[in-house]
Amino acid sequence: QPTDKSKLDHEPSEFSLEKNKNSDSGKTLSLAKMNRKKSINPQNGLEVEPPPSRKDVLRVNESAKAPERVALSFVVLNATQKTWRKQLLHAITDGATVLLENLGESIDVTLEPILMRQVYKKGKNWFVRMSGEEVEYDTKFRLFLHTKLSNPHYRPEIVAHCTLINFIVTEKGLEEQLLKQVVNREQPVLEMDKTNLQQAFNKYKIQLLELENQLLERLANAPDDILSDVPLIESLEATKATANEVNSAILRGKETERVINEAREIYRPIAAEGAMIFFIMVLLTKINHMYQYSLDAFLVFFYKAMDSVAGATSDAQERVSLLRRSVLLTLFTMVSRGLFEEHKFLFLTQLTFSLLKRGSIGQFSGYSDDYMKFLLRGPKVVSEENVIEWLSDSQWQMLQALIQLDGFEKFSSDLVESEARFREWYNSPTPETEKLPLDWRELDKAPFLKLLVLRCLRSDRLGVALHQFIGGILPFGGQYLNCDSQFNAFQILQDAFGQSSPSTPLYFILSPGTDVVANVDKLAQVYGKRKGVDYHNISLGQGQETVAMAALHEGWSNGNWVLLNNVHLMPKWLLELDKWFNSMHDDAAKVPTSSNTLCLELDWLDKSIKLTNEPPTGLKANVKRALSCFPKAYVDDMEPRTRCILFGMCYFHALMLERKRFGAQGFNMSYPFSAGDLTSSATVLGNYMENAPARVPWQDLRYLFGEIMYGGHIVNDFDRLVCNTYLQYFLRDELLDELSMFPYLDDDADVKLFSAPKLNSSFDRMLEHVEMSLVGDSTLAFGLHPNTEILFSTELSEKLIQGAVLLGAFPSTSSAAAVAEPVDSSQTVAEGILQDVLENYRDLRLDVSDLLATDNPHPFQTVLVQEMERMNTLLEHMTRTLIELDLGFRGDLTMSDTMEKLQDSLFLDKVPSSWECVAYPSNRSLSPWLSDLEHRITQLQEWSSSSGELPLVIWISGLFNPQSFLTAILQSMAKKNSVELDKLQIVTDITKRMLDSLDAPSRDGQFIYGLSLEGARWDLSSGIIDSSLPKEMSCPMPIINCRAVMATQNTAANIFECPVYRTQQRGPTYIFTAQLRSKSPPTKWVL
Repeated sequence: QPTDKSKLDHEPSEFSLEKNKNSDSGKTLSLAKMNRKKSINPQNGLEVEPPPSRKDVLRVNESAKAPERVALSFVVLNATQKTWRKQLLHAITDGATVLLENLGESIDVTLEPILMRQVYKKGKNWFVRMSGEEVEYDTKFRLFLHTKLSNPHYRPEIVAHCTLINFIVTEKGLEEQLLKQVVNREQPVLEMDKTNLQQAFNKYKIQLLELENQLLERLANAPDDILSDVPLIESLEATKATANEVNSAILRGKETERVINEAREIYRPIAAEGAMIFFIMVLLTKINHMYQYSLDAFLVFFYKAMDSVAGATSDAQERVSLLRRSVLLTLFTMVSRGLFEEHKFLFLTQLTFSLLKRGSIGQFSGYSDDYMKFLLRGPKVVSEENVIEWLSDSQWQMLQALIQLDGFEKFSSDLVESEARFREWYNSPTPETEKLPLDWRELDKAPFLKLLVLRCLRSDRLGVALHQFIGGILPFGGQYLNCDSQFNAFQILQDAFGQSSPSTPLYFILSPGTDVVANVDKLAQVYGKRKGVDYHNISLGQGQETVAMAALHEGWSNGNWVLLNNVHLMPKWLLELDKWFNSMHDDAAKVPTSSNTLCLELDWLDKSIKLTNEPPTGLKANVKRALSCFPKAYVDDMEPRTRCILFGMCYFHALMLERKRFGAQGFNMSYPFSAGDLTSSATVLGNYMENAPARVPWQDLRYLFGEIMYGGHIVNDFDRLVCNTYLQYFLRDELLDELSMFPYLDDDADVKLFSAPKLNSSFDRMLEHVEMSLVGDSTLAFGLHPNTEILFSTELSEKLIQGAVLLGAFPSTSSAAAVAEPVDSSQTVAEGILQDVLENYRDLRLDVSDLLATDNPHPFQTVLVQEMERMNTLLEHMTRTLIELDLGFRGDLTMSDTMEKLQDSLFLDKVPSSWECVAYPSNRSLSPWLSDLEHRITQLQEWSSSSGELPLVIWISGLFNPQSFLTAILQSMAKKNSVELDKLQIVTDITKRMLDSLDAPSRDGQFIYGLSLEGARWDLSSGIIDSSLPKEMSCPMPIINCRAVMATQNTAANIFECPVYRTQQRGPTYIFTAQLRSKSPPTKWVL
């Protein structure tokens, strides 16, 4: 039967999108009416409204539009429930209004017939087919959909049938709301006058409208001779007089409003900075999903900050200054307590950058938008050749970009002319505190400009420089940098608990090796709560949801405390918990804990007061923490040798924990080493030593600890080698004779040594020895070169900058739209790069047809074909995505999320993630990546032009799959000597030749180049591996001869088996192992 949709007499269903819970609740109803007037066409509405009053708003709107529908049911469903589809079918038949909450990243196909209006008529009734079932359709049925996703991307054919109604508050809108609240608290009479005046204006407008309607009605009913209608004439005169009075009152009111607004403006900085912080808080979820905050939670601390300075001074300007300081510090403290250590300074940095952008601070710091863009982007210009030997190419390229900024035009030329003086500054361990040479010393008066120089030349000190900059530029900056440093974990918990409530619980975000239960138990004792009676500690897991719910029901009724451990293990049950959350008893306390893995949108997660608990940082703190795992009496009762070995294991445990902070240079992967590994090892140690003969069984202990206790966590062979090398150094007889605890230290190392305690030292003497003798966190303590600290600090600086970009640090950007459009010029920059890349690669393809036509191809020809095909795939993908983006810029295509990400990557000089999926692993930024791509193409073109014959030397770093090239070497040898492939292995001979001195091919292998040595250097004259020079991050290797030999061939003595990786990230980019001659013990280079 044909569908007669024109007779469907009902309102369109609506789709609501809620972003970050930061909605403008004060404008909900009026805005809803306005949007609904725009949506009178028969397509589904798309509505965004505030969560606190979501259900009430819809009920009020339904009642206002159709009073006769008030009695009809209003059903709230949750898309995470299992039964929502069944309940929806009943609602369709009953003609109910349905609110379906918490949609995910896709819309369930069950809803498509409703959204796309696929209804049809049978007889007198309407029907719709859903999930293969015919359902009677009541025309009074209405549907509202709602999602908490900040930027959802649903299928166009679905969204086309909906109308978006967005109630998300803007930063300016929130500023106005906060201003009203601030003035209402500080000057209630003034705000009341403002409100009364606004109501009077509304009354005047209504009065004028009524007069106009009356006048039009009388004119419409007037006789032909209007002048004969005396009442009409009198009414016109009265209307004119009344209108004049009203207009005069409006003019007087406007003047009064101007005076009131001027008086209110003094408080605007408080509201503006409060709104600014809230939107930074909202963006923190881009750093870690756990960092979720609602507007309600924000307002609790905003009001607390204002109340803390109540009555402090009567001077308005001074009071505003006190309020601004209190709001900033209180909100920063509240947020930073819920952030991990690595993100606390990032939050403070973004707070400072935002204040700089607003002009609230740093009027003489040298800040400008262009300078900020340079600091965040770190652009590079590949132009002139690097003429400074001690600068890397990356530093030189960034310097060429710096001289394009106003005020820095002569910096590069001055550096070349006064190279010695600049090098002295460059080599300073603390260049951020040293004056630059020549007139550039004046940059100390404009500290923001000095940050740009450090960004180019000493990015490893940028983080320290920012610490110094923030401490000086931010009023009372020390309070922010040392936030909560005077409190221990229990005191912070006490203070946070005082701010909590049944609707604002505490939420602990845990990290490996931490436990908050002891502090919560202690707090319960302070408040007179008895464990198991009115304080319940429940560890969630399989089958524990029933126990937890029973404890919660009792807690809600009686005001008990409930501590839920590891809530991330029960994600589905947490959705049920979310429903009951608001029904808690006024005295009830709920303290959930979870690891950093919870990925759910939960109201109580947004409203909670978050606290993090991390193990101490630093080698000394970790050694002391490791010793504290054992009771003093237990240690003192040990036999002296056992006690000394236990100390060695505590030191080893601390090294394993702290080494992780060096990233890829520490371990290829991250491992969850915990105190349990140490205590288990101590138990094994005690058992072995009880029955041990006079000689300590070092080999047995090293095997148990290195392969089982700690090695049980380790899955990477080279990480396991690091672990065993540490144990090989520490667990030996010298440990009982005050062994130096800095492994494989060079004789000329300038560092204060730390040795093992004396054999018969007591527990207290051990702690005292650590406190007095273990000074600082030198990389030498880990067996690493001091240059490792530079690499580590550089990576931290880059992470800090990248995090600031995510949090909206780019100028000309509101925090609310921080990442979606970083700056107004992002499209211009992206378009320029796009056109350059398309010009070079649009029509470039490598021809493999001749190679494919070769009969019985050589293994190296097969490698070449594979490399060329991979390169063609990459070039095709690059050009296709760039052409699509170009069409999007022209308006011929709708900008998709993928296209927006590509635009952002081009602007930020990053390799787009979609390109990385089909490209080779690389850590380069976009500009040097494109230059590297050009060199790779050139190598393949030259190789293929010789009919696949191998060049004299292969740039192995320029291959997609270098392993295949090494396999080809093995295959060639296996074919030549008729040997099985699995009986061969690759060995390397390091030559003394560089690329320009090579004139003949290898006689028994293949020459390769393009490798660099990290963590050490290659001494070309002596042909051995040696310690790196200061600030030498990597050392280019000479040409290497790779050849195949029998796998049974023994390795020569003093040969270090060096792993070769494709990038500095190491880990999964492993290629093969190269053999390097060494004068020092090879174990030194393992660490």
